[in-house]
Amino acid sequence: MADDLQMARAVQDAALATEGVASLGTGRWAEAATYGAGEKVTGVVVSPDEVRVHIVANYPPPESLQALAERVRERVASRAGGRPAMVVVEDIEVVRDENL
Repeated sequence: MADDLQMARAVQDAALATEGVASLGTGRWAEAATYGAGEKVTGVVVSPDEVRVHIVANYPPPESLQALAERVRERVASRAGGRPAMVVVEDIEVVRDENL
């Protein structure tokens, strides 16, 4: 369990450090999180079969949403312990333009 939490935190950090990611999502129909003793890492689901990260993308994104998701997947894959990494683009957040 502690290893899952460490992995979830590493995946969370990698996803949030990716340009174009505003935040991590919480899930739509079920909460997207990894749980441990007294701790929850929201936006990352670590299971025995895969690691899934739910992102909220900035809009407009620096590239297509598909390309952004692939870039996030590449970043988190190295922290997924050999498990397949899945990226869910859960929502978009409009970036406020100070020039408007």
